[in-house]
Amino acid sequence: MRKFTLVLSTMLALLVVAAACGSDPTATPVPPTATPTAAMVEKTLEEKLYDEALATNNGEISWVFPTRAAQAEQVIAVFEADYPGLTVIHTQKSTSEVTEGLLLEHQAGKITADVADPGRDRRLLDRGVFSDSSDIFADLGIAEGAIYADGLATLYVPLAHGVMYNTDRVKGDDIPQTYEDLLDPMWKDDLVLEDRLKGFIYLTDLEEYGGRYENLWPEDQVADFLSKLAAQDPKILHGNTAVSNDVASGESAISPDVNVASIGTAISQGHPVELAPVTPNAIEQWLVGAVAGGPNPPGGRLFLRWLLSVDGGIPVRVEVQPGTSLDVDSGDPIAIRADNLGLKIGYTGIEMADHFTRLQIKYREILGIPTS
Repeated sequence: MRKFTLVLSTMLALLVVAAACGSDPTATPVPPTATPTAAMVEKTLEEKLYDEALATNNGEISWVFPTRAAQAEQVIAVFEADYPGLTVIHTQKSTSEVTEGLLLEHQAGKITADVADPGRDRRLLDRGVFSDSSDIFADLGIAEGAIYADGLATLYVPLAHGVMYNTDRVKGDDIPQTYEDLLDPMWKDDLVLEDRLKGFIYLTDLEEYGGRYENLWPEDQVADFLSKLAAQDPKILHGNTAVSNDVASGESAISPDVNVASIGTAISQGHPVELAPVTPNAIEQWLVGAVAGGPNPPGGRLFLRWLLSVDGGIPVRVEVQPGTSLDVDSGDPIAIRADNLGLKIGYTGIEMADHFTRLQIKYREILGIPTS
């Protein structure tokens, strides 16, 4: 009896072991996996800024900028639709007015702008008026050459300058391919220049750049070219719109220097003009940055990010003014043309602020343009 009991106990023990090894069809209970909550998901930079902007200054953001009111209204309408609860107040001021106003407000400790144009005035960047937006620029993949003062500002518009020609008057092999082509005797008395000469000023390389910018010309090279261009007796007008209208009307066949936004606008209006494949093309500095200590700093940073995004403000700005972007993903007709033509873009540094007036006077004197 004792032997039978021992055998039975052994058999029962084996059955228990077998059940533990998986012979039992009943599944072993598994602890439920926690469902991710909103608090557990890391928010993007955009989402964080949006939340903070809503909670600051009643969601109101101050944009102080040279953009015309009619254009600003269209931009703001799309932004406010993308970010419900936020309101952008635009104040139109010239770059110099923005600069002087911000300096005075900073001195008084009462900043009223969240996003603004620092112009070429290094004081605004050196005195801490603008906040570091490196994270925003990195998030958007802004080109290194387009970022200024270690992340305090970037180009609002990569406003390239180029050669514009009338397609009714200039055709085929006569379309200029190089700057030297503009010196052909056939174009004497048939060229028009904008009197501020910004394209050639920004094309100028500076010693302070330390060779970090590509596609720029030494100052002597620019001066030599302008001396030869002066022999062509170009017409001199003030304002890019006046120059583009002159070419569009056929009064002049070609402009050796006009900003591409004016070219883009003329093309969009159906005028017989085009961008010539003459390169390199200098970038005029029209900057934008988030202001430190404004009424809604996170709102300013969010608006800045949106303005510079090909998924946000750039397509709206392109629609308002073609030539706003050189990114082909924006759909900008000038960006597409520049890419197809293989134009080489010459970015420039903030150091140009110390040389702009000097170069403008020098280059105007070479062309016989009054400097007073």
